[in-house]
Amino acid sequence: MNTLVTSTLSLLGLQGIALAAPNVLLIAVDDLRPELRCYGEGHMHTPHIDALAQSGRLFRNHYVAVPTCGASRYALMTGRRPTSASDDNNAFNAMPTTETVSPESWIHLLRQNGWHTASMGKVTHEPDGFRWSFPSNYDDNRSRANSPDMRFSFDEIIYDHDKWGARRYPLFAYANGTGRVRNVSPAYEIGVDEEGNSLPDDAYPDGQMALAAIEKLREFKDDDTRFCLALGFHKPHLPFNAPKAYFDLYPPETLPGPDPVSPPTGANSSTGSSGEPNAYTAIGDRNLLRRAYFASISYMDAQVGKVLDELGALGLDENTVVILWGDHGWCIDDYARIGKHSVLERAVESPLIIRAPESSNPKAFAGLTTYGVVESIDIYPTIADLCGLSDRVPATAVGSSLVPMLRNPFAPGKSYAYSRWESVTAIRTETHRLIRTESGINDLYDLTEHRYEQADISSIEPALTTSLASQINKQSNRPGTTYATWSENNALLLDPSSDADRDGISNLMEYLSGTDPLESESQAQPSLSSMDIGRGAEPVFSFQISSITNDFTLTPSTSTNLQNWSPTSLEFLDANPSSNENNLVLRFRLLDLDKRRRFFRTETEGD
Repeated sequence: MNTLVTSTLSLLGLQGIALAAPNVLLIAVDDLRPELRCYGEGHMHTPHIDALAQSGRLFRNHYVAVPTCGASRYALMTGRRPTSASDDNNAFNAMPTTETVSPESWIHLLRQNGWHTASMGKVTHEPDGFRWSFPSNYDDNRSRANSPDMRFSFDEIIYDHDKWGARRYPLFAYANGTGRVRNVSPAYEIGVDEEGNSLPDDAYPDGQMALAAIEKLREFKDDDTRFCLALGFHKPHLPFNAPKAYFDLYPPETLPGPDPVSPPTGANSSTGSSGEPNAYTAIGDRNLLRRAYFASISYMDAQVGKVLDELGALGLDENTVVILWGDHGWCIDDYARIGKHSVLERAVESPLIIRAPESSNPKAFAGLTTYGVVESIDIYPTIADLCGLSDRVPATAVGSSLVPMLRNPFAPGKSYAYSRWESVTAIRTETHRLIRTESGINDLYDLTEHRYEQADISSIEPALTTSLASQINKQSNRPGTTYATWSENNALLLDPSSDADRDGISNLMEYLSGTDPLESESQAQPSLSSMDIGRGAEPVFSFQISSITNDFTLTPSTSTNLQNWSPTSLEFLDANPSSNENNLVLRFRLLDLDKRRRFFRTETEGD
């Protein structure tokens, strides 16, 4: 096989080529823990969200600010870290009542800058986006106020209450047009018609919402509108109602049980259950309840698939940022508790998948999971970054942009994520969770061997406990650098295309590969070798990459024509440590073997 290895540099980002500002599609899902096949849950049937993960970036260690709907969504929208026990479902009461220059949310920021913004479903706390007065039981006889949860963010708030009517809480919809009646309505419904056949998807609100979203996308396409569509699916929130076809996906005898099965030993913080499920009947058999939760997830996944399929069919997918986000986790006998209201791992972990346009989502890295710790408050600066609005983010939005992790899944996350429930607070690092009780007692859990808390180890790790406890009131940020910072105060490095140490490698390539730009012996040239890794002898392309560059990253490329570069797909093999802790050596091979002569090179992706 004739091969040529080259290390060439594309300076597209540095030349400032203008790209069309992207559309934004937010898919917010209620009470969705990472119970998805793409998160390693092999029993789940979630093909559409799995496909999104394969084309975007799955964040394995994403944590919400508060494990309850209103406060979690408030943190998502505002980028604010929760600071007190009053951060609960009334969090949107803090939204401004008069419009100010500083945006109330990242959606407001987009609206201020020319995006047409629309909301469908449960995006804020209220299922239809408007503030209501209602009895404390949330069930019936509501009267709508005149203002939405977020008064200035949306050009349109779209919601059809259909057969359920506005007076019943639409989140708790049953197929016959009723809502929940406290202590009477069941915790789940297997949706069938009079003959026992599965009901259609639009027998429930989420199915109707998917169809409405499709129509709205078509309208945006026809009008050539730059849009932000925020779509909030209700399921899998209680009651776990879905058409029978989705229950049929989960034979009870095949389903996993709770994990872990008991509360952490030695825990000082409360591990009791949430009171929310007690509003329903039929919660006693947790195996049936777990099956219903899984069925509701698959039902929601099907609706997500309809919307994403239409986005692609309209040709809008290539320039639309898609964010799929769960507002918090859930327990179904995990830790022997039920519900969401705690700061244990199961309650505050949730899915986050982002698919950005290719300029921030290199095909070579598409579908790779990133394991760095991130928070919901990081979504605000991420959207602003992707939409070219980073300089307009208010100081109150304290998260870190995740764009470097979109470009490079090996880029580090934050040192920890912060969560709270009432007066109990917690931080989660890549390896541990520390929980501080109302009385200031610290519990520490080692999560390196098992993802979920099993035993408090604070007494045997006092130094680590003290160290982590000292961080609990400090904001965590992502590490990383930019070329401007890296080259600061050194005239030899100001021009990224020059070669300060005259070793034949540009300054920018030295920056991206993590080598010393002033030492000619410090090099990390790409390499090509012939190896047998299961398909016979084949070329394996390797190159070194720095994991801490925030503005650019290196990606591999191959073509059969050097002069007319026509790249074909490469398959990621693995990442191995380099001698420098911030560097990795990545290996790729051809996705499909052929016998044609090929050229390989590394290219830049970035701002």
